[in-house]
Amino acid sequence: HRFYRANVPKNDGFLPLLLCFTQLLLLINYKIKQWIKNQQAFAVFYKCVGVACRKKSGKLLENYIKKYRIQGKVVIDQMDCSERCANAPILHLHPDDIWFSEKDLGAIFKKHILNK
Repeated sequence: HRFYRANVPKNDGFLPLLLCFTQLLLLINYKIKQWIKNQQAFAVFYKCVGVACRKKSGKLLENYIKKYRIQGKVVIDQMDCSERCANAPILHLHPDDIWFSEKDLGAIFKKHILNK
């Protein structure tokens, strides 16, 4: 009985750590939304900078932004590898929380950017 208890890991610190992590994510989301509002931007595109995405990435996003003249309304930022290499290059649209491949950019742009 005593041997069994000695080998069972304690979860005393897991729940507070999980709650802290959740609060941190909520704070980051809130800060990003505040920043977008202050910058007068209504969307942030995160581009994956993983090896597969860097190899296949083009200037399509920048071309769309110039084409529709929304340079001050959309922000482009980088993110670490998102482990979605099969669909590279990967983009993430915030605050709509949409993950997509660059090949789907036209449809995403029309539905979530131009309709705002």
